[in-house]
Amino acid sequence: MRIGGCQRRRRWGAMGPNVLDFIQEFSKPFYLYQNFMVWTWAPFWYYYMAIVNTVVRLTGGFVVAFFQYGSDLDLYRLMVMEGTADVVREGEVVTVDQTDVVPGDIVRLRPGAANFDMCIVQSKRVLVDESALTGEVHPIAKIPLDPADSHRTYHPKTHKSSTISAGTTILECGEGQNIEDADLAIVTQTGSFTAKGELLCDVLSYERHKFKFDTEVQLILFILCVEAAVLLSVVFSVLKDHWCYSWFYAMFVVGTVLPPLLPTVFVVSVGISCKRLQRKRITCTDSRGILVAGKVRKAFFDKTGTLTKQGINFVSALEGEELNNLTASKNNAESSYVCQNEIDIELQIGLSVCHTLSLSADGELVGAAVDRMGFSAVPNSQLLDENTVSFDGEKIEYLEKFEFDHHTMTQSVIIRHDNNVTVYVKGAPEAIGKLCIPSSLPSHFEAKARQSARDGIYQLAMATATFNVNKSMNEVTREDIEKELSFAGFINFQNAMNEDTPAVIQSLREGNVSSAMITGDNVLTGIYIAKQAGLIEPKKSVIIANHIRNDTIEWVNASDDSPAESPSPSTLEYFCHDRALAMTGEVWNYLLKYDPKSALEYAKHTHVFGRTTPNDKVSIVSTFVEIGEITLMCGDGGNDCGALKAAHVGISLSDAEASVVAPFTSLDKTISSVTEVLKEGRCALASALAAYKYMIMYGQVESINQVVNAYLSITFTEWCWVFMDGIWTITMAFSLPLAEAAKKLSSKRPTASLLGPHTLMSACGILATNFLFLVIALLALWGQDWFQCRKWDSEDVSDVTTIGDNYETSVIFIVTGYQYISSAAAYNFGYTFRANWFRNYVFIFFFVLWTVFHFTATLTATKFSCIWRLNCDNENAVRFVTSTEPEAIYNNFNTTVMPMSFRVVLLVLMIVNLIAICSWDYFVVNMALPKVGPKMGMAEDSQHVKSGEGTLEAELN
Repeated sequence: MRIGGCQRRRRWGAMGPNVLDFIQEFSKPFYLYQNFMVWTWAPFWYYYMAIVNTVVRLTGGFVVAFFQYGSDLDLYRLMVMEGTADVVREGEVVTVDQTDVVPGDIVRLRPGAANFDMCIVQSKRVLVDESALTGEVHPIAKIPLDPADSHRTYHPKTHKSSTISAGTTILECGEGQNIEDADLAIVTQTGSFTAKGELLCDVLSYERHKFKFDTEVQLILFILCVEAAVLLSVVFSVLKDHWCYSWFYAMFVVGTVLPPLLPTVFVVSVGISCKRLQRKRITCTDSRGILVAGKVRKAFFDKTGTLTKQGINFVSALEGEELNNLTASKNNAESSYVCQNEIDIELQIGLSVCHTLSLSADGELVGAAVDRMGFSAVPNSQLLDENTVSFDGEKIEYLEKFEFDHHTMTQSVIIRHDNNVTVYVKGAPEAIGKLCIPSSLPSHFEAKARQSARDGIYQLAMATATFNVNKSMNEVTREDIEKELSFAGFINFQNAMNEDTPAVIQSLREGNVSSAMITGDNVLTGIYIAKQAGLIEPKKSVIIANHIRNDTIEWVNASDDSPAESPSPSTLEYFCHDRALAMTGEVWNYLLKYDPKSALEYAKHTHVFGRTTPNDKVSIVSTFVEIGEITLMCGDGGNDCGALKAAHVGISLSDAEASVVAPFTSLDKTISSVTEVLKEGRCALASALAAYKYMIMYGQVESINQVVNAYLSITFTEWCWVFMDGIWTITMAFSLPLAEAAKKLSSKRPTASLLGPHTLMSACGILATNFLFLVIALLALWGQDWFQCRKWDSEDVSDVTTIGDNYETSVIFIVTGYQYISSAAAYNFGYTFRANWFRNYVFIFFFVLWTVFHFTATLTATKFSCIWRLNCDNENAVRFVTSTEPEAIYNNFNTTVMPMSFRVVLLVLMIVNLIAICSWDYFVVNMALPKVGPKMGMAEDSQHVKSGEGTLEAELN
């Protein structure tokens, strides 16, 4: 019962402390480039721009760090394990820090979080909440290891009922202080080797599914580097000054071609959507999955507790004779299954004993809903403890229990009642039917069971037998007792549909996301719920791939089990025009093993997968993942855990705030969280691309400006640079992703391609338009009769304080400076993925503010316009960024004031420029291109994907 100190230290050295830790890499190559560019600004008069660029980089870094910190904090809350443990050492109970606990330690259980994996060796009553680890909504009772199993090797799955996993919460346990009276457990795993640790390792090692932009961004950077090299040589050729100045000026151009905030836009967009989901009580343990949610095209749902409400209603328990007299009413099927008489005594005993219920400290029943509702239907039964039930005043003793098995679809118990030892078995009707003596089954047993399922009844069958196995109770297996049974009756339940399920399914259909159900229940029950939920259109007939007989799939009509035409995989598109497919787990496994190509084709058109095990659910989801379909799985945890993790996007309906069941957890346990995640995913993806295009546009506009300035031997004044490189860029780039998600899902998915036709037409069209208006503005200036070109000596060119006061600089700044603002406005259009452009209130505020500033500076000749040296004379001159006194105008005219008529021309040019680029992006790129693109072979969101390597990248374009 204890381990020595030497052995304990050895185990501590091998396993490490009982903590979960991770290392965050903070250094990234792009920061080296950013630091170098800051250094290039410092040596000349541009040291103020070094300060501005430092602020820009720090702002970007802090924003990214803020969102990254939020994501890491969520992970930390999952990882953190603090506290102490009561450990039996040297025959006494001592309190130690939980980090000092090692495998093999005997610990005394106490209420609170479990920080290590344990198996119970001594207890009276232990109640555990596993929702944070498995999503199980009900508390679970745990029992000590059976001494009779001492010859068997412990395994957490085999001995699940005796295992307490790290990450779960002990709700109730014994309060004994002495070793003899306390609830004790032996530690089996600590740290990252625990069940929670392994799940967290999966989270931390998770590599986000690759988008097309993940590979394209490298090509984009290469193109920008080539452009930077070309512009660098151009600057050297046009600047007639010392090579040192030419070098630094050229590096300034390079620094704008590769914008410093470029890497931040995706992190910021994802972080904003993650925060919005949290406000809607949807937690996210891995925010990287939000972008993937923007491309989901296939959604899978569990039935019970997801499409239907969490609870289940008891309808009736019918024995064989009552079953034979059953006639279903099409108008009200449920009423046909209601008990007219008292429940048969055999069924009452079966309902009272065949379950896995236990009692909480306050006497409440704890266990699966179906067990609780069935037990509560017998008014004269009472659960006394884990081993005894009182029925009609008589005690019934448990001799052995076998929990529900997903493969056999049964659970069983051996009891002693009135000195008789009896077996009761409960499970799926088709499973029980195979275990029963044929003569004990009512006539048309299978047909009646299937009709019940067809009427939406969740049905279990009960069977019984006298125990006559010639073995000691410790040696009895479920195979020994689950045979040659006598049928006792049917137990009928019904799930109520969630009120918001039909609306969610309809929203997904409108959003071009196909939906399917994966359930462990009868496929006919699944079809009934699917029709109510809208997964299957009411007018469509349903055919089921029901069984495998003689290596042939048996297809039947769901309405009456009559043989149906076998659909050919090659003609499914036409075949399923007015029909829907359903399939059992048995058929799915057969197809996947012997005809995987047909399995894939059938699966794409299957709306209901019934009688599936947890492994079947994983298999179905994983198959869609492998062929390139971006998948979503929504379930309430429990037997959905594997499928939730296999899908690209897993959404668990659980009230466990710190859960590792799935990347997303709906704390309100509502299916509407599915549409919320998809809307935010599409919004984040569209916002990230919008911000990315803006940063590229900013770099292109400014690099063109700088080359033009170098050619004309002019430059912007100090405050112009501060606004262009600092204030406008930061406020526009970081307010663009603040757009809310659209209210409903669009029939299109946003592009994830940086080089696709949508992105290229948007960016190149706006860039070309902006350049055109710059040329028009300069031509208009040079055509003015009052314009005179100022000449400089070559020695003056490097003196930036003397070459900024001229009309060319004023016109270029007025027209292209507003393009920093107007381009952001064009990219702010949400179209169908984000809310209306005017609902991005922060962006609109900055847009209006900078527009008023810019138009005022353009039209007036005041101290305000002199901040940028626009329409300025010596009377209104103000100080530079780097000066302490007002600076006079440095030109022969002592003024940069332009005639009012020409200022109006510039104002009109800016307004027309704004209208032109907004019209291009809204009407041409967002509205016309999706309609004409597919006809021209430019579809970016193909409806079908082929299996094979690279399909995921093609799908995530």
